Amino acid sequence: MKQNVRVPEVAQEPPKPAKKPKRAPPQRHRWLDQWLIAKGEPLRGLVAWVAVCVERIEKHEQKRLRARRADDQAKHLASIDAVVSNLAYAVLMPPETGRLAIRLGNLTSGMTRYDNPALGTKPLRKLIGLLEGTDFLSLNWSLQRGEVSSIAPTAWFVGKVREHAVSLADFGRHPNEEVILLTRNTRPSAENAEQGTHRERIDYTDTPETQAYRAALRWLNNFLAGSDIGFVDDGLEPRVDASNRALTRRFTILPEQPERFDQNGRLFGGFWMNLKSGRRENIRINGEPVATLDYSSMFTRLAYARLRATPPVGDLYAVDGAEGHRSGIKMAMNVFLFDAHSRRTKWPRELGVGVGSDPDALADPSSAAALFEARLPAGWTVGRTKKAILKRHPVLKEAWGKALGYQLMFEESRILLRALNALMDASIPALALHDGLLVQTSRSAAAKLFMEQAACEIAGMDIPVTAKD
Repeated sequence: MKQNVRVPEVAQEPPKPAKKPKRAPPQRHRWLDQWLIAKGEPLRGLVAWVAVCVERIEKHEQKRLRARRADDQAKHLASIDAVVSNLAYAVLMPPETGRLAIRLGNLTSGMTRYDNPALGTKPLRKLIGLLEGTDFLSLNWSLQRGEVSSIAPTAWFVGKVREHAVSLADFGRHPNEEVILLTRNTRPSAENAEQGTHRERIDYTDTPETQAYRAALRWLNNFLAGSDIGFVDDGLEPRVDASNRALTRRFTILPEQPERFDQNGRLFGGFWMNLKSGRRENIRINGEPVATLDYSSMFTRLAYARLRATPPVGDLYAVDGAEGHRSGIKMAMNVFLFDAHSRRTKWPRELGVGVGSDPDALADPSSAAALFEARLPAGWTVGRTKKAILKRHPVLKEAWGKALGYQLMFEESRILLRALNALMDASIPALALHDGLLVQTSRSAAAKLFMEQAACEIAGMDIPVTAKD
């Protein structure tokens, strides 16, 4: 007799819960520019009209029962100026995301010299809320960690900007904007070379030195603002605002260092700074195309000057075995000048080893070589590169591993500012680069002489100036 055999059921695992969809990364918007103001009459008229609208709305909705004090009223009008100017600028020069980042939460610390006192958090939050409620702007509150609130002009406000015929020439900078910046930089260790540098802005104490630096730079900015400088529209993106000429000077201190102003000091800002070299051909000064004048191998020559030594003749970045890799030798030499010790074992992430040569990067922008800012031949470790460079530049061993880089940048900035001031005295507008400048073609010979003279006076040695093609 057959017996029924019961086959035990196989227990099934409960279905796994569906994975939560990944949260979209926070958007990075262009920041609201705290110091942007109305300069030209069309934009000033728009700002004044908005201020009247705000006053009427406050009265109608009884948002204010008494008049502001004189100081508060001045800040109120200044905040309207800043917000309206930013919205109008976003109409003419739209941000990549279409929106402007703005901090509306409470500050964790007080305001610093880098903050516009008219844009205090609570009054600004009220103004933004009022303008949103009356269709001047759209507001997106911050809803996730790492993303700040943002604003954008409404279609109605876009129409008002066009109605007032606002142009890029109508925007200016607040005269109290801080132009002397101090930052504490914490560079990664040699073992963590691929990590980025951490930067902390320092609210420093003013001194006669910083006051002199500020006065000199504001003088230069005023000179540039009044000069005939333009850009022939080439139809490319991003669009160029030739009225954006204000420069800042940035100084650096290292961890544990007290406040000081003899490190870095380079100039930043100005529409021409981040333009690709090909687009700079469209810059016009006094109606003329510009010439690009560069100090030749300036950083390395300044290291020689510090050591009171004479550099060899020829291209200082030409090293046996690294032909076609000039960019990598140049970056390596600069890295060694910034290192505070001699224990480096890795290259920074911008330097590619064995990825191809400089000609490869130039010939094919999509090649592996073009993905890196600088390139070295395959197998060129830190040790091998040091040995090859010291064969050509044995004296530089005394300058490496001593964190001299920022001090050499300061000397570089002094030379460039000396040249710019001499050109300004001669009524010759020039646009600063880190180790050179742009000047109208017909004045390039005079500018070259001023640059060479400035280098001789500051560095105590001749530094060749060359014209780039």
